[in-house]
Amino acid sequence: MKKLFLFILGVFAVQTVLAQTDETKKYMRGSLCMMMVEHPTLEYNKEIEEVFEKMDIPERFNSHDLGVRIIRFSNDKDQQTNVTIFAKENQLGKKFVSKWFGRNKKTGGFNIDLVKERGNYNATKIDVKEALRQHRGLAILEDAGENLIGHTYWVVNDIKYVNQNNFFQGVKDVANLAISGAQAASTKGKSLEKAFDNKNAVVFDLLEDIKGFRVKITSYLFRLKWNEEIQNTFYNNYYTDEPEMEPDKVKGFVEDKDLFSLEYIGSVTNTSSKTSVSGVTTNEKMIRKVCTRALDKNVADLQHDFADFRIKAPLISTDPLKAYVGMKEDITEKSRYEVLVEEQDERGVTIYKRVGIIKPIPDKIWDNRYMAAEEGTRESKLDATYFEKVSGGEFYSGYLIREIK
Repeated sequence: MKKLFLFILGVFAVQTVLAQTDETKKYMRGSLCMMMVEHPTLEYNKEIEEVFEKMDIPERFNSHDLGVRIIRFSNDKDQQTNVTIFAKENQLGKKFVSKWFGRNKKTGGFNIDLVKERGNYNATKIDVKEALRQHRGLAILEDAGENLIGHTYWVVNDIKYVNQNNFFQGVKDVANLAISGAQAASTKGKSLEKAFDNKNAVVFDLLEDIKGFRVKITSYLFRLKWNEEIQNTFYNNYYTDEPEMEPDKVKGFVEDKDLFSLEYIGSVTNTSSKTSVSGVTTNEKMIRKVCTRALDKNVADLQHDFADFRIKAPLISTDPLKAYVGMKEDITEKSRYEVLVEEQDERGVTIYKRVGIIKPIPDKIWDNRYMAAEEGTRESKLDATYFEKVSGGEFYSGYLIREIK
């Protein structure tokens, strides 16, 4: 009997751990669309475009890609204005909403499959027609609006190559002087020169290929406008999953050019820092490494500056406290994170309540930047960032953390 009890207890413990592990994956994330501005006349523009096309969005966001990643403007005098006009003329707000509700281009009908998927709602909990009839059902739509649709972002990156040829030419000149000095001091100057050239041929070739590759990136952040008025207008006037029965709703959505829009939040500008050539064997790899790290830095700075854009990440362990965030998210020993527990308010809408504050342990900040493993640093060998409690009670795996200033 005792063995049976221990076995049942063990099964329960395993199920609990599995549930907690699975729970760390089930939280509402912001949705993000990223584009870049091309500069056809600038050096390395084509190469930058090619690597940008292959980049994934930051993993703490759901991709809300619209199928277009590269845009161009006739002049670069005021990029913020250019981007704002582009969004309005192309009705990007409406396109984001159309993607959220799976709009069928042929029939004009909608569905809520993506909303259910990203919000972890089951089929019985969210039905638009039923929700509009019931107070509790309407709360589910409000929940989806506040925590999903209302956190849809568009980031446009203006990426320009920064020429550093003079610096690397100086490096090569110094190396050439070293060769000349060695020649003068040696009775076998020619053989020494040959040996020196052979040994450093790879270094010289690499320097020639990357040409001091650095980029300057300005990232412009926009957010989809979604409030109670917009939500109600959309659900009551435009949403239909039976377009053949409600053609007026289909027509109304197409003709409305003002309801759905993007609001400008702010921008950040950074020039990429010195990047290690560890693991770099081709020009493309160097460009991708530099651009990826620079973009990650800009996204992190946008999150530092604008609270609504800050990501949430789950605690994957509480003994010790760990989470899958790190240098890629620009964590330093001065960073502070609030610990959040998910609750529902009186309307049934999801809210996040702070239950404590944690800070990273200085020598245990994970280097999760692109190609960090190839550099072989101690921090890149960590499995996560380790934290210590500043305040709060007992934490559990699956609780969310979010950076605070």
